[in-house]
Amino acid sequence: MAVYGRIEEVSETIQSNEIENRLDRNLESHVEKEEQVAFPFFRLIIGSTIATVFSVVLPLLLDMVSPSQAQDLYIGWALHQGGQLYSSYYASHGLLYYLPLYITQGGILFALVEWLALLGGGYFLFSSTDYLTGQREQAKQLLTIFYILVSGLGFGGGYATILALPFLFAGFSFIAAYLSNPNHDKGFLRLGIFLALSFFIEPLTSLLFIAVVTIGLFVFNVGHGRLAHGVYQFFAAALGFSLIFYPVGYYVLTSGSFGGAMGSLLYPIDSLQVFTNPQLMDNVVFYGLLTFGLGALFLVFLGLFQSKASRLYVISVPASFAFLFVLALLLFSQESLHGSRLILIIPFLLLLLMTSIRGKHSARGARRSRREEVPTLWKKFMKGNLYLPILVVVYLIAIPFVARFVLHPASYREQHQVVDRVKQETSDGDQIYIWDSHVQMYKESQRLSGSMFPSPLLYTSTEENKTSLINDLKENKPKVIVVNDKVAVWSEVETILKENYQQVKTDYSEFKIYKIK
Repeated sequence: MAVYGRIEEVSETIQSNEIENRLDRNLESHVEKEEQVAFPFFRLIIGSTIATVFSVVLPLLLDMVSPSQAQDLYIGWALHQGGQLYSSYYASHGLLYYLPLYITQGGILFALVEWLALLGGGYFLFSSTDYLTGQREQAKQLLTIFYILVSGLGFGGGYATILALPFLFAGFSFIAAYLSNPNHDKGFLRLGIFLALSFFIEPLTSLLFIAVVTIGLFVFNVGHGRLAHGVYQFFAAALGFSLIFYPVGYYVLTSGSFGGAMGSLLYPIDSLQVFTNPQLMDNVVFYGLLTFGLGALFLVFLGLFQSKASRLYVISVPASFAFLFVLALLLFSQESLHGSRLILIIPFLLLLLMTSIRGKHSARGARRSRREEVPTLWKKFMKGNLYLPILVVVYLIAIPFVARFVLHPASYREQHQVVDRVKQETSDGDQIYIWDSHVQMYKESQRLSGSMFPSPLLYTSTEENKTSLINDLKENKPKVIVVNDKVAVWSEVETILKENYQQVKTDYSEFKIYKIK
């Protein structure tokens, strides 16, 4: 009888376990169905549209793009007139970034490309956050924050970084899936492909992002005794990277543009000045205050010192150092101030926001979380920073409007008058040079620049680039040189103007026009 009783107890235990497992599977299936239904397609579409309008459409239509972005748009148009990227035109980004610029000729249709990039970037950002933390509602809030930040930081510039985002986070989604469930080695070949595509769009940001995920994976695999898996993952990702790198790199090499491409890649490092930088204080005040207002420094502190799960910690620590490195590049840069240059911090700021979310994964954890109040990312980021991030975004959007329509409306009108005069003084096929930061005047006048550096204020902080610009003016002898009185003229250029050009009589208050003798 005791034996039969024991058998009945075991049978009841097995049945109860089967029922519990069935309930858990039903709950997990129900959660998965809820997640599929709750995927925020509407939020993605609306957010991408709003961010595209503010970052691309309005600046293009109202002539408020940053000087560096205007140069990229000019290159997209100029490539149709002939010449090679990197050798004929100084390109500060990757080859694949200039392909859509070439197709759209740097026009308003490029906004469609950016919209697709923001849509894809938001999709993979949401997927990565969901994989890594299991917090779908928090991931939705991160999407909202993402589109708000892009609307401000990407206003009139930084389009290369935006275009690289879907590839960066498409690759990171595989890493997030692995970190949350390290029982597989899937997707690392595709990870390498996505990272290679992003590298040929925005090299600097992509290299830092690659460093972050490589360090994170290495530390995670060592800590979990999966070093052999890490070696396999590295070679799989390297193979995927090479599938894109070698064909594109071979094209750049055979076109004779390898030296120019390497020069533009290393320029942010070569042009740094630490102690003799005349713009250092301006950079510290401008970028420092904006970074503080975004709450980024607090996120860096949390990324380094906040207690969190290992899968989050291995990402937050290298992301914090990458963020600080990018900030140092901005502080010690000699390029002109512009809020859109802060777009470089976006990938790492998003990683820090993502890893600040407390994760959950199991079905039982999902039931327990209903009894617990999970900290809201929106409250932590916005309310916790006294809504200063919103103020920063509003400031970055408002300042160009104030400058365009309140402070300098006469200057903008005069630029259009200068463009009309340049058209009168030149003919199709003639080269000109604009000694100013308003590079868009080339495209408006339908005239090519007499140098691969269309503005003396962009990418000429190194002696090599400065000498190249002077030699271009001597050799190409542009038919017309337009000089903004507010921009200091180099002594070598003054000599060129005195020896080879004569001033055209005009009544402009800010510009002088010189025509070749």
